[in-house]
Amino acid sequence: MKIPFTLHRVAFAALAIGIPSAPATFAATTTTNSASTPAAPATCSGHHHHLAVLTDAERAELKTARHTALAANPSLQTQKTGLKQQFETLMANKATATSDQFKALHQQRKAFHQELRSAELKIDPNLAPIFAKIDAAKHAHHHST
Repeated sequence: MKIPFTLHRVAFAALAIGIPSAPATFAATTTTNSASTPAAPATCSGHHHHLAVLTDAERAELKTARHTALAANPSLQTQKTGLKQQFETLMANKATATSDQFKALHQQRKAFHQELRSAELKIDPNLAPIFAKIDAAKHAHHHST
């Protein structure tokens, strides 16, 4: 049986929408080369490796903006909850879930994060350099795997 999505992609989707059990599942099934992968700070869990490039102050600033954006935009909070529920439903029905369903959820998650980022930047335009650092870390990670 060919699995259309790697565990990494499914775990990333779960993590992006805030499902707490996925990191443990993902971590238990992967191996890393600790010599080439820097350890994330204690305040940054391993599944958010791109946040490891941020200082504690930058992570705090980003977290504050995220909470403020979600509180100020009930539709974003509703989207976040809906994405989490969709993921949980897909995972509960893994045997019958299709790759198209996972792809659709992934696209919805990407759109949600773009909206969230826009809302965060409206709240705090000083986040632009922080987002640039995160994007650079993601880009470097995707090109090193």
